[in-house]
Amino acid sequence: MNIDRRAFVLHASVAGVAGVAGVASGASFAQALSAGPIGQPGHRHAGRFIWFDLATDDPAGARSFYGAVFDWRFQQLPGAPADYTLIENGDGRVGGLFRQARPPGAPVGSRWLSLISVSDPARTVTLVQQLGGHVVVPTTQVPGRGTHAVFRDPQGAVFGVLAASGGDPPDDPVSAGDVFWVDLLTPDPARAAAFYGAIAGYEFSESDSGGQAQRWILSSEGIARAGIVALPDAAKGPGWLPYILVDELPGTLKRATAAGGRVVLLPRAQWLRGQLAVIGDPNGGVIGVLDWRAAAQAPETSR
Repeated sequence: MNIDRRAFVLHASVAGVAGVAGVASGASFAQALSAGPIGQPGHRHAGRFIWFDLATDDPAGARSFYGAVFDWRFQQLPGAPADYTLIENGDGRVGGLFRQARPPGAPVGSRWLSLISVSDPARTVTLVQQLGGHVVVPTTQVPGRGTHAVFRDPQGAVFGVLAASGGDPPDDPVSAGDVFWVDLLTPDPARAAAFYGAIAGYEFSESDSGGQAQRWILSSEGIARAGIVALPDAAKGPGWLPYILVDELPGTLKRATAAGGRVVLLPRAQWLRGQLAVIGDPNGGVIGVLDWRAAAQAPETSR
């Protein structure tokens, strides 16, 4: 199954999901993009989320869980640090996985980090600071990967930027097991939309969410890249949440629980016609799952 995400706007409010922001070590990103061409050198899709890293204090457990749920493969790159593993799906790459010690008192030991394509990470550092954000990892150049940096936005969500030395992957249709969409859960969506629009060049607008929670859409090159939704007061904190495209949602949830994970957010009819959920890995990492094909074929439901 290949799905074209260019026509996709997620009309779902994922209120209640715990924050997924994490702090990542710059030295741990390794040469994740070094093995083979990703795109045309120098060609960028500014604003596209092009890489996803999982920081965890249990890499072996993470490989076991995500391999069982999504059939991902894991490869140690030649010359890369021993703690960095490439995540592969089909013929493509999803992201990377690396070991990071759990901070004292932290309730979870796994966190996903989403990275946005930019042409000039150093300029992004300046813009983030001017707009009230904070630098977590300064610009770091890694041979074969490019230049990246990690930030905390003004409301506390952690994200990264990357100027990949091999260029960005094309906007091709997405296969099951790939990242299909990304949402930011944050207290003030309008403020967040303005912040990310300024630093990544997004066009942004409030969408019709069908009476659900406020939702903003971030777009570049005429393509919807991500959503922003209001974080409920009871949630633990703001963060970016990637969603994995799956062939069949009930089976995915069964595999997740069988592998020691849990369902953080059950499917509901008003959220992508019951074809969206959020799961947690055994170490606390949170990720979304959705079946876009089934949602497109399902009949309209009353709200």
